[in-house]
Amino acid sequence: MGKNKRSRSYYIQCAKRQKKGTVLGPDMVGFMCTCNYNERDCVREAYNVLNEFADKLYGKESLDSTVTKSQPESAESALEDGRGDQQNDGKLGQMESPSSSDDDEPLDIEEAIQAEVSELKNNQNKKQARRFQQVQCGAKNCVFIQTTLKDPLPLSLAIMDELLLSQKQRTKKLLRMVPVQTTCRAYPEDIKKAVQELAKSYFRENGQTFCVIFKVRNNTSIKKENMVYDLATILETANPKNRPNLTFPDVVLSVDIIKNVCCLGFLPHYFTKYSKYNLVLIANKDKCLVDKSSGNNDKPTEKLDEKKDNVAVDENEKKDIDANACEEKLSIEKKDDKVKAVIESSCKDGAAAVEKDEVSSQTCTENDVIT
Repeated sequence: MGKNKRSRSYYIQCAKRQKKGTVLGPDMVGFMCTCNYNERDCVREAYNVLNEFADKLYGKESLDSTVTKSQPESAESALEDGRGDQQNDGKLGQMESPSSSDDDEPLDIEEAIQAEVSELKNNQNKKQARRFQQVQCGAKNCVFIQTTLKDPLPLSLAIMDELLLSQKQRTKKLLRMVPVQTTCRAYPEDIKKAVQELAKSYFRENGQTFCVIFKVRNNTSIKKENMVYDLATILETANPKNRPNLTFPDVVLSVDIIKNVCCLGFLPHYFTKYSKYNLVLIANKDKCLVDKSSGNNDKPTEKLDEKKDNVAVDENEKKDIDANACEEKLSIEKKDDKVKAVIESSCKDGAAAVEKDEVSSQTCTENDVIT
């Protein structure tokens, strides 16, 4: 066991390789999903929902299977060709111009080979990039799914509209799915610049009422109050018709900071129609409304009838109880009268006995005196 055991550094390097390229960073677009201690199931449900509706809106995703094997071979062939060209060019240079410097040509050829290899790697990464891919965000109960779409908002609106119409719950562990239109570093200046760019594109045509929702996770360097005030002023200057509204705004600016990354997005009808982008609440919205309406209209009549019957039963029971109580009182009073009579008779008998004793004692004393 001890001989075959690998060192600790091997596992650390494997973990770093797995995490490489899958960490939340700036200039990303995707969806911020929340759950309750079931991140794996949340990711699975998010993939199912997003792929289903994305295929309907944008068509099916095309995947190239011949990517991984052919490109490394082409890279090696490019390196071999470069070496061969380098040798041939060197020979030709020696034959044609022996006085020319041999240092410049190898450098140029090496740069060309490196450029070709980097292009091949970039093409490989682009082909292997999926439409939706999970990214580690560094916070519990939060899952970030990166997408290749330019704007994730239309897809999320289509999902929520379909849930409102069908009223069928599609997710169990996945609670909220908030579209993130851009990400940046979690510094005040970077956040302001990113919000300015988003606001110019979003409020280009019409002015709307807005509200700023600011959430911070695993970060203590940003002050919430100052940032909310600055972002509100930026939104007001983006369009002269923009006005703040904290109760029922037309658009909500979502600012979600996780560690050193800030996720930004404009969310229409956040409080009213889409129930804070909670997919479970949206799917059960009609049931809640029916329960409320039936609780206010139908159930009170039934309850009133039940109350009337209960009141009638209670009154009859009270009458019976009162009659029984009266009988008990009468019986108790009769018993009390009997007890009083017995006590009085016993008292009279006791008084007569005492008088007899006193008379007898007096007679005894008189006889003693005469004697």
